[in-house]
Amino acid sequence: MRHHRTPVGCLYVALCAIALSACGGAPPPPAEPTPEPALRKSRGPKMQMQSELGSIDQAEVEKVLQKAQGKLQECHKRGLKHTDYLAGDVKIFLRISEQGRVKYAYLEESTLGDRDTERCMLAALEAQAWPAPEGGEAEVRKGLGFDAPGDVRAPTSWPSDKIVQALGKAEDELHKCRHGVSGTFKATVYVEPDGKHGKVHAVGVTPPNKDGSDKVDCMVRALKSMKVPSPGSYAAKVTFSL
Repeated sequence: MRHHRTPVGCLYVALCAIALSACGGAPPPPAEPTPEPALRKSRGPKMQMQSELGSIDQAEVEKVLQKAQGKLQECHKRGLKHTDYLAGDVKIFLRISEQGRVKYAYLEESTLGDRDTERCMLAALEAQAWPAPEGGEAEVRKGLGFDAPGDVRAPTSWPSDKIVQALGKAEDELHKCRHGVSGTFKATVYVEPDGKHGKVHAVGVTPPNKDGSDKVDCMVRALKSMKVPSPGSYAAKVTFSL
């Protein structure tokens, strides 16, 4: 009969197991590392960082624009009481929130040339309930045209060089108004005769972006204070970049 030898290593393990059993059981497993505390979600408004715009129902947008036509025409009629030849084209920009409200609005382009009328139109559009976009906020752009009554003479069209000298004198004020906003502002100005000189009758300004929209009123005031040449016997209209 062959005798099997017990390996020394196995005997050692067995003796260790007996010793541990006598001391009250196996040792506890090593403690797991304490996890890092999770960030608590704020109960306040969430910051939304969207790199892509959502989609908006264009047919519903057109319905809202049609509904707003009456208000826009009222704004124009009010402007005609002050400037009977008031006419021009505007291109509106609206940022629509996911709740269907206007987040901000401004005119990307305008040759209308009257800040009060332009402000009235923006307010009319901001007051509308818009279709809620899907997948994020949406942008709406729309061009609109406004004509003066057919029996009213249109102002003379001036080239921009007619107003270069006056702009040079207003440059410091205009620079203060800009206050670091980059890009090109555009202005449309009506000039009426005032004795041997001219006077600025009405002004409209469009910003390069939304950051410049709150600089518009300051620029309008600066342009209204310009000393301009006489347009002759009737009003003139000029559009230029700033």
